[in-house]
Amino acid sequence: MRKAAIIGTGTLPWRSRYVDQTDRGLAYHSVKRALEDAGIAKDRVDSVIYSIFSETVLRQQIPSEPMQDTLGLDNKKTLRIEAGNATGLYALYAAYAEVASGVSDIVLVVGIQKGQDLYCYETHSRGDGFVRGSAQACDTMLMLPVCASIPAYLTTTVWLPHLKKYGGPTPEQAARFSAMCHRNAVDNPEAQLRRSMTPEEVLCSRIIAWPTTMLQCCLYSDASASLVIASEKAAAALSDDPVWISGIAVSSYPSTRLTPQSVGRIPGLEIASKKAYAMAGITDPRRELDLCEIYDLTSATGVISLEELGICAFGEGGALVANGVLEPQGELPVNVSGGRVACGHVGGVSDIYSCAYVANQLRSRANGAQVRIEQGRAMVASHDEFGGFSGTAILEL
Repeated sequence: MRKAAIIGTGTLPWRSRYVDQTDRGLAYHSVKRALEDAGIAKDRVDSVIYSIFSETVLRQQIPSEPMQDTLGLDNKKTLRIEAGNATGLYALYAAYAEVASGVSDIVLVVGIQKGQDLYCYETHSRGDGFVRGSAQACDTMLMLPVCASIPAYLTTTVWLPHLKKYGGPTPEQAARFSAMCHRNAVDNPEAQLRRSMTPEEVLCSRIIAWPTTMLQCCLYSDASASLVIASEKAAAALSDDPVWISGIAVSSYPSTRLTPQSVGRIPGLEIASKKAYAMAGITDPRRELDLCEIYDLTSATGVISLEELGICAFGEGGALVANGVLEPQGELPVNVSGGRVACGHVGGVSDIYSCAYVANQLRSRANGAQVRIEQGRAMVASHDEFGGFSGTAILEL
């Protein structure tokens, strides 16, 4: 197989809502920035992959067709990917496959989602409109009638059983992880919530699904992010600092058929990470990676993700938080961008943004938020709202 690299990134600031921009307008700006970063015109693109997790939230069935027209990407192969909150890594996986197989030399990956244009007239809330719209992405036959919210599901089926079985992360450790992510977001000019807070403030915020509080839950956002993926030959001709996709894997695991083995776990993350590590030749991720961007749809599941990813043993993720291992100047910085609880979140975009952010960290382009780059390797990992779809990517210089 051929090698594939990220040679261009295009990101926009995260916002709770872009009042003056359509989804197509947001995509236009992120694509323009990615192409400019790669130093190519749109005519050089062979294929376009859209990372769009929900047409219901976007208020547009078959969104890729009008998006393609708006972007002026005429006569280009196109594919739309959806995998819930893991959509972005699934889209990157598809782009990698196109380049590695020789089907395309240059692939444009476009992550776009707009949710706050929805409105709930019963509660007079755009947030409720977003929640109700995105709920249609759930299993509408089995999950939607009984699941109050994503934080409630992740708290009752993942965090609390995990806490009972392994002893952590405790509410205090989860709050400390959230506070760390919020501090990190202060140094990210594109973050949506740039306000430092203490673990005590996190713990004292409104209860969403006990013991998960509001400040331990991901944000609702409008956003777009794009990547340019190139073959080794194209990357050599176009880029002085390509970031290679040295390992990538996605997985699925039953989310509506809970078993004693899956309760308290996000098994798909472990499956995907092991495959990605093997592909990249990684045997000790804690010491062979410079930084990680992981999913903290809730802060507790963010900590649990570290355990599933083999960064530490089960039950020891909270200790990493308490000991400062995950801080920007720690042994393995995690969610330097601010993560989903502070940087911003919407399915289809978060993973693409994280890949762009990590690529720019590896290229020492993170300005005031730059971490030490010693190994030249980093990881992006995510899972969907119920842990059914997961993905892991290893990026390296």
